[in-house]
Amino acid sequence: MMHRTYHHGTLSDADATLNHLLDVIAEGTWDWHADTGQVVRSPGWYRMLGYTVGSLTEDVFTWENIIHPDDYTRVISYIESFISGARDDYSIEYRCKKANGDYLWIRDRARIITRYPDGTASRIIGAHENIQAQKNIEDELIEQNRHLRDGSLTLENTLQQKARELEAKNHELEAKIREVEYISNIDQLTEIANRKRFEEEIQQEIYRARRYKHPLSLAIFDLDLFKEINDTHGHNTGDNVLRSTVNLVRSYIRSVDCFARWGGEEFTLIFPSMELEQAVQACEKLRTLIQQHQIEPGLCITSSFGVSLFQPDDTFEDLLRRADEALYRAKALGRNRVESEIRSRPVRHESPPQETSTT
Repeated sequence: MMHRTYHHGTLSDADATLNHLLDVIAEGTWDWHADTGQVVRSPGWYRMLGYTVGSLTEDVFTWENIIHPDDYTRVISYIESFISGARDDYSIEYRCKKANGDYLWIRDRARIITRYPDGTASRIIGAHENIQAQKNIEDELIEQNRHLRDGSLTLENTLQQKARELEAKNHELEAKIREVEYISNIDQLTEIANRKRFEEEIQQEIYRARRYKHPLSLAIFDLDLFKEINDTHGHNTGDNVLRSTVNLVRSYIRSVDCFARWGGEEFTLIFPSMELEQAVQACEKLRTLIQQHQIEPGLCITSSFGVSLFQPDDTFEDLLRRADEALYRAKALGRNRVESEIRSRPVRHESPPQETSTT
């Protein structure tokens, strides 16, 4: 049974006490609401990681994006089992990215406050505890034990030199890996995600939509009569049209949206946590911006969009097919328009509308 420390007379008194406590607690607390997707974090959470208080978006993407890549799969698997009810307790250690780019070891503990009728969590509160000092001591002990097992500490200087050489080689290798990864994931002409990267992103967003019961929309669009531009003005102008259009669209979408070149003059947009109606509105705004945009004197272009909404039992192919069918319908109806999938079954998502950056 939970111990009752305070007995406030009014709700405002209780809120005041809670907010004062959260402001002075050195570690970080968080409060996730599945219905809204909101994650409220305490001032201590921001200070612990070096971010300005309130500077990050209050959603799960903020948290997932700061988890160390080597810890990500383990942490996500752990919290998925906790949300689903397969695991009763939640206490896990992993690294979080600080504002300066360094990583901090934290211990994450949580408790489920409310559940849906099917037993899955609908609200969770938790706390992040800074355990970096403990990890540093553990690393030092491991290093000392290693020297003792070698039987002599006189090798320390040699070992340190080898460690420095190895670290330098690792940094060089990491730089090469990042370069190769960039080339393999980025479309060289437009410098946005390529088809390979898009397919990886949409699969991740599908897992995330199932995990948190968030909506997810997908749009496919292409530039109308693009071949005529290449035939009339040449391929250099055609390339300029693609780059200019991409830069325009990229400046009007949210940071969490994934924008990719599907092939030729065809592009895809992933809209996490966005219902179908919102995605259609966002695409309509983009369509208007593209139509009004003068790429060079006397040269404008229009675009056609197809939009679909993820359903819990969808595969990536299902979602893509319905968006492609809607795009085909937009082209058949005269181009320069936005069409959405024809929905024959009810939408299961219950999240309230969220603002988009295309307004």
